[in-house]
Amino acid sequence: MASRLGLAPQIDPEQFAHIESLVGTPIRIEPFNHEATRDTIRHYALGIGDDNPLWCDPAYAAAGPHGDLLAPPTFLYSAFDGAIGAGLPGVQPVYAGTEWVFHRRVRRGDEVDPSAVFSGVRRLSGSTSSDMVLQSCDIEYRVAGSPVATARAHTFRLPRRDASGGGLAYEPREEYVYSDAELDRIREHALSEYRRGSAPLVFGELAPGTPIPSVVKGPIDRITMTSYYAGCIGSPGYKACEVAWKYRDWALNDPSRLPSNYDPSYFAETVLPSLGHQDADVAREIGMPNAYDNGPQRCGWFSHAVTNWMGDTAFLRTLSIRLRRPDILGDTVWIGGEVETLTEQDGLGVIGIRLEAVNQLRQVVATGAAEVLCSLTPSDVPVEPADETR
Repeated sequence: MASRLGLAPQIDPEQFAHIESLVGTPIRIEPFNHEATRDTIRHYALGIGDDNPLWCDPAYAAAGPHGDLLAPPTFLYSAFDGAIGAGLPGVQPVYAGTEWVFHRRVRRGDEVDPSAVFSGVRRLSGSTSSDMVLQSCDIEYRVAGSPVATARAHTFRLPRRDASGGGLAYEPREEYVYSDAELDRIREHALSEYRRGSAPLVFGELAPGTPIPSVVKGPIDRITMTSYYAGCIGSPGYKACEVAWKYRDWALNDPSRLPSNYDPSYFAETVLPSLGHQDADVAREIGMPNAYDNGPQRCGWFSHAVTNWMGDTAFLRTLSIRLRRPDILGDTVWIGGEVETLTEQDGLGVIGIRLEAVNQLRQVVATGAAEVLCSLTPSDVPVEPADETR
């Protein structure tokens, strides 16, 4: 098959020096969602497969301790997901993970204002590519001038499969074929998903090793991907063809009109590299095993597991996710974990959690950690951090 993407060069010293020079500079952001409305919250929540009534049912939310709909913590990805592809024309960006700190909940009606700076560049060598770069950015999300969360997001930059010197090169893999019994187990798991809801999280009943019940995601298909993009489009390159032509022209003639988290060459390509999330040929040309999932999408799945377990009144303070290998269409992923630590701080219980995502091949595809705050005694009063700007 003839190449549908641009050239796949090596990472040369001049290119690397250019992206090093970006560290500390602000990023021009093009948000997908600006406001947490009933619909934007619901579309995002259903896009990550999380139909928690705290996000999706106005009557339930109004009768609960918050008095209105909340957004899932990782809804903020829909304002800006922190993916970085600046500099290095033709070198593929692959999302690596995020370290979140949440200061308060996002509620219906909040207008989210993200700002970000390029914050780090490292050159690495790994099992999937002999030469790659890790780019990072620091993001602050504000509502009415006050911070609601901060995040450090990381993106690998990897030469594509045909790059001289060796590029991203996962072995091609076909979609998994399930037996009826396997599909029955997945269906039963999804239908019996644990959700604490309004019941309080009782700190005194927890111990290291207490399980975080898993959520199941899959088998992943194009409808799953389309549903996610309906709530969180991610790449600013996702545009209808008429607008995409404008972006291609701006990339060549007026790049200051484009968001700067991606290199202008990304928008100039006739076939958007992000099509690899749904097109197997593009994915394999990049070096992926097949059409693959979206990184922030998978991070949102981790949040789903934690918020199900912690219930309506506890507070997710931190969430850190490291993506280890791609999930491809046809894969199924189970995400769960266990309590690791229990401490007290500012009159609240602090629960440290270890998380892991495993696919149907028993491969660990991502790992994570979280901190949850809860009352020391059973309570239906929502926990808020002692210092919302820490």
